[in-house]
Amino acid sequence: MKGIITIIAALLLSISSNNLFAQNIFPEKFEGCNTDQFALESDTTTAKINSIEFVEAIKMHIGAATIMKMRGKLQLQIIVDLDGNSCLISLENETNVKTKKLDLKSWIDNEIKWEIPAKKVGAIVVLEFTDLGIGYRRLGMDGNKGWHYLK
Repeated sequence: MKGIITIIAALLLSISSNNLFAQNIFPEKFEGCNTDQFALESDTTTAKINSIEFVEAIKMHIGAATIMKMRGKLQLQIIVDLDGNSCLISLENETNVKTKKLDLKSWIDNEIKWEIPAKKVGAIVVLEFTDLGIGYRRLGMDGNKGWHYLK
């Protein structure tokens, strides 16, 4: 009986470990992205985009009325290919506006262009909607530091 419990525990651990290394980081997942061989940013931003222009573009996309009442955090996992094209692969929406209303997938995939990166990368953009406006930050993943904000 003890051997069976050990085997079941090992199988559960194996399944859990595989899920940790899945390509989607956030719970809301989207299809249509080419996810073969991309790296997450680690210590610095590999995929470059003007953060002020990005924030202005999202304001235009979402609309002033929604932006005025929107509060909370929105985390986006965006694949940036070697041509600087975007593809939204997953997100976590902790705002007071439903994801469907934001229509981010088509907007990011079709409208957002990055500087040409040296390699295909998964950029993590964190947007915080407050009374003071929209905060923009980037997350990186490092084996020693874990998840951390990039400078």
